[in-house]
Amino acid sequence: MKVLKYAAFALGGVAALLAAVVLYVAITFDAARLKDELKRVVLEQKQRTLDIEGDVDLSFYPNLGLSLGRTTLSEHGDTRRFAQIDSARVSVAVLPLLSGELVVDEIRIDGAILALVRHKDGSFNFDDLLSGDSDDRSPVRFDIAGLRFTRSSVGFRDEASGGEYALDGVDLSLGKLANAARGKLALTARFKSVQPVADSHLDLGAAYDYDLPAGRYALDDVTFRIDGEALDLKTVRATLGIGRLALTGDASVDIRTLSFEGNATRAGEALGVRLAAPALALNDGRLRADEANLSARVESSARNVAVSLQLQGVEGSAEAFGASAMTLDLDARLDALAAKAAFKTPFKATVAGPAIELSALEGVLDLSHPALPMKAVKLPFSGTLRADLGKQSATLDVDTRLDDSRIDLKLGTTGFDPPALTFAIDIDRLNVDRYMPPERGEPAKPGTNPDDAAIDLSMLRTVTASGSLKVGELQLSGVKVNNLKLDVKAVGGKLDIAPMSAALYKGTASGALSVNADGNRIAVKQTLADIDIHPLLMDAAGKDLLEGRGNVSLDLLASGPTLGALKKALNGSASLKLRDGAIRGFNIAKSVREAKARLGGGDDAAVRKASATEKTDFSEMSATFLIRDGIARNDDLAASSPFLRLAGSGTIDIPQSGLDYLAKVTLAATSKGQDGRAAANLKGITVPVRLYGPFASLDYRIEYGELLKESARAQVEEQTRKLQDKAKERVQQQVGDKLKGLFGR
Repeated sequence: MKVLKYAAFALGGVAALLAAVVLYVAITFDAARLKDELKRVVLEQKQRTLDIEGDVDLSFYPNLGLSLGRTTLSEHGDTRRFAQIDSARVSVAVLPLLSGELVVDEIRIDGAILALVRHKDGSFNFDDLLSGDSDDRSPVRFDIAGLRFTRSSVGFRDEASGGEYALDGVDLSLGKLANAARGKLALTARFKSVQPVADSHLDLGAAYDYDLPAGRYALDDVTFRIDGEALDLKTVRATLGIGRLALTGDASVDIRTLSFEGNATRAGEALGVRLAAPALALNDGRLRADEANLSARVESSARNVAVSLQLQGVEGSAEAFGASAMTLDLDARLDALAAKAAFKTPFKATVAGPAIELSALEGVLDLSHPALPMKAVKLPFSGTLRADLGKQSATLDVDTRLDDSRIDLKLGTTGFDPPALTFAIDIDRLNVDRYMPPERGEPAKPGTNPDDAAIDLSMLRTVTASGSLKVGELQLSGVKVNNLKLDVKAVGGKLDIAPMSAALYKGTASGALSVNADGNRIAVKQTLADIDIHPLLMDAAGKDLLEGRGNVSLDLLASGPTLGALKKALNGSASLKLRDGAIRGFNIAKSVREAKARLGGGDDAAVRKASATEKTDFSEMSATFLIRDGIARNDDLAASSPFLRLAGSGTIDIPQSGLDYLAKVTLAATSKGQDGRAAANLKGITVPVRLYGPFASLDYRIEYGELLKESARAQVEEQTRKLQDKAKERVQQQVGDKLKGLFGR
């Protein structure tokens, strides 16, 4: 009973003391004086104006509290508003007052507005509030039962960058706050930004557990959601989840069950990204993770792209990080093109630079498209990739296979904006025609002309590159080439390919090509030595015109905005010298028989179509061409064989793809050997043959008018010769008779 009595006395004493304290506070409290004192202290110490427009009230139940009405605080040395609250209440626990401590029980703030500014010199408009000496003798102990902000906003303006950001409608709720505490955190707000443009709702929830003296901090069950718009992204939905985020005094960080999922739309496309990491640890400045997975997608009517990235054995520091294995899978569709890729490689990156290295790339790339002749292409590859973003340099070294082609590709750049590329490509064999769309042979649409196709070389102005190409066996547009070697240089809108050499059609080729975007100029210099001309023409143009072995040289220059303009502006020279060949399409021997029949009153048909089954053999042929404005002129065509001698002149109209040529054929004593028929009556006569018409349908005819004149002249000369011979014989006979009479014999 005494215990109860003593307890009752003690409680009564405490109650009396509390009543005395409350009575003292109530008697001594002067709201007007408190306002004036607060204004004076703030103005003297911080050079800011504090204006408490509302009342200052003191409450006693259920606890001792102080309430403020509308209150504003100005900028430093300025009348502009820095902060404002509509109302605030601070309550304190009464019992700690007995021991001389002031313990804040709860803080409630409503309608707070805070305007933060970073000036161009990097300073902030609240730096002065952070300065000043703290008084460690303050009786206030850091122990708050709860903190609540409602209907509040925070604005931030960066004068250096021009960026403006704001959190509106802030509703923040915190549980217990003390030197060591556990509680719940809940935050909702609306984020707005002018530059960059953003307008999103934010929602953050978590449980916290911290110990300030021990330097231990932890968040559990973290959920952060974003819903709104940002930049050009619409209907943004993003969620970040963390099972546990723990920080310790030795700067160690432990993250468990990290996940992120985001979705948005942009210009008719649906975008999505996911990130998952079961565990991340940062100890002694080093990051470690057993596994991390990232996936992203883009979906629209025109394209669908899905990328999956997996990292294993992740380790890193503030200077460098990497993974023992990085695996990437790509599945993409761009209209009718489908692409799939998968590769695996170790991964390293350094912050200085930054720089990345993929030291052992191994993978495969699959491409498919209905327009591809083979419909699908599979490219296995291996190699290395290194890039230093700081130095703006990168190198890629890849070996791959395309069907039966082995390709060794080396790429490099010494700049990114704009890039200066270097390359070296080595291919053992490549049939380009296999990968070109098939020729459908469809008639051209009415009103269209292939020569109207534009030639646009402007892209060369953006290219700076140099390198080499080697191909062991190449087929391009039907032409077959061996040991192709060429050096390439592109800079300032000009592309030069020189030297360029190859072996083809039992001979060799050497030369140079120059392309200039200024004026759309194209220049070609090419020499073909000891070439078998017939298969070359057949493969390159499908033209059955010539046979023979020999040399061909070209020196051409053209410019113009379209293919037709290039043809019309073609200038330069060309020459050929062949041996042991034939002119395809017509047979001089047969034409001789027809000419003979014509002269004898036989068949009078003069025009014949060139025929692939007919030809005129020659032992040697040579010609030079002068080309002006797309017209190639030749005046020195010469060909010979045991049967004939041929000379000619004419023009080749390149823009119109036509030919007008007059060949003069002088017959030898016999036509045997090619035709097996005699042409004695045409011996020594020059037979004029005109070849003309479009390349696709050449005609030829004997110029009978000239032939008749030549034949008549030859017959007159023959008769004159015969008469002269007879006269000579008669004179000789008469002289002989007279001599016999003179000598009596």
